[in-house]
Amino acid sequence: MCAGLSSPRPRGLDRAGTRFAVADSVAYAVADYAARSPDRQLLFYCARGVGVDGARIRQLVHQVMDWDALVEAAEFHGLAAVLFHVVTETSPDLVPPDVASRLRNVCHGSARQNLVLTSQLLALLDAFAAHGIAVVPLKGPVMAESLYPDPALRPSSDLDLLVRSGDVAGALRVLAQEGYALGANMERLPLRVLLRLNCELFFHRVRMADVDLQWETGPAHLPFRIAPEMLWRSLGRTRIAGREVPCLSPEALLLFLCVHGTKHMWSRLQWLGDVARLVRKPLAWDVVLQLAEEAGCMRPLLLGLSLAHGLLEAPVPESILQRARAEQAVQARARQVTLRLMRTPPSEPHSWELTVFNARMAERSWDKVRHLAALLKAPTDQELERLLLPERLFFLYYPLRVARLARKYAARLVHCRFRTGR
Repeated sequence: MCAGLSSPRPRGLDRAGTRFAVADSVAYAVADYAARSPDRQLLFYCARGVGVDGARIRQLVHQVMDWDALVEAAEFHGLAAVLFHVVTETSPDLVPPDVASRLRNVCHGSARQNLVLTSQLLALLDAFAAHGIAVVPLKGPVMAESLYPDPALRPSSDLDLLVRSGDVAGALRVLAQEGYALGANMERLPLRVLLRLNCELFFHRVRMADVDLQWETGPAHLPFRIAPEMLWRSLGRTRIAGREVPCLSPEALLLFLCVHGTKHMWSRLQWLGDVARLVRKPLAWDVVLQLAEEAGCMRPLLLGLSLAHGLLEAPVPESILQRARAEQAVQARARQVTLRLMRTPPSEPHSWELTVFNARMAERSWDKVRHLAALLKAPTDQELERLLLPERLFFLYYPLRVARLARKYAARLVHCRFRTGR
């Protein structure tokens, strides 16, 4: 088995191995449901990033009833490669051959993708450096290298790169020279409009991974986001493929991961696993809290740490857990996330669900209202793809968006009532 996956039975299971003894908060009472599902227990083991009991794993593997559902859930949560290593090391005779083959293919594909991303990242860092543009890789192969015994265990689909807002124009030129392009409609917009519409741009290149170029950590209406300047002054260095590259400090990375996970409603166990693995490394907790206070991102930090501790046994300081338990908004969202992670099959949250979730994480009423109002923000990328208006007519996107949202949610309401009526 890969390093870090062999040790006594985790504290999260009682003597019979039938339920999770998660944090005493009511937010985690629903985690008992997971213990009744061997599939969910296996996924939690995979996400934890620390040792598991081989005998217990064999027992869970033996109890799996629907391998297709398990593999699909593992792929959704970004844990298929880890699942392959765990079950083939502890229970190869209990895994159906077709399932083992499917997991093996996913694992090999992840390894190939990691090599492509690493090579692509180093080439881009060289290209940016040649033009004097500072860039910081966020997550991706750099994080996989630092947190996982084998980087292939942490799949990534694209490269997230942070540049300063003043360097966006230069970064666009560099990416164009390297063969990357924006979507057709986005490419036709002037830079000032691109900067106003969003906080990131997605670039595509044939047979290469997409590049997500960011100059802010979230849209302006998000109730919590880290000021880029804070990340730029919280940098470190790490090595990847024999090269020294810039990276976020462990403390800044932890805050960044918690904000990112909260923004996306922690819909992937992989993201909680990243936090759990990082928490097990030496951290200056006073620096973590100081960064969170300065950024106005204390609630996302507390939510991420509460979930990582309660579901994955991450060793979070008790003083921080007590602070999280005192925040009703954090506890309510923790319960909501936990319930969502128990769903079978797993699914992406809807835009309305995400908006309401993040609005409820706001510490001030005005921030909550502003974020809810952002549902009417226009134009979105989808609207630009459907209809590209001249900049002087952008105001027409607003009534078009209101009409589209009204039609979308009216249809959903009718559908729900129809199902209830049946």
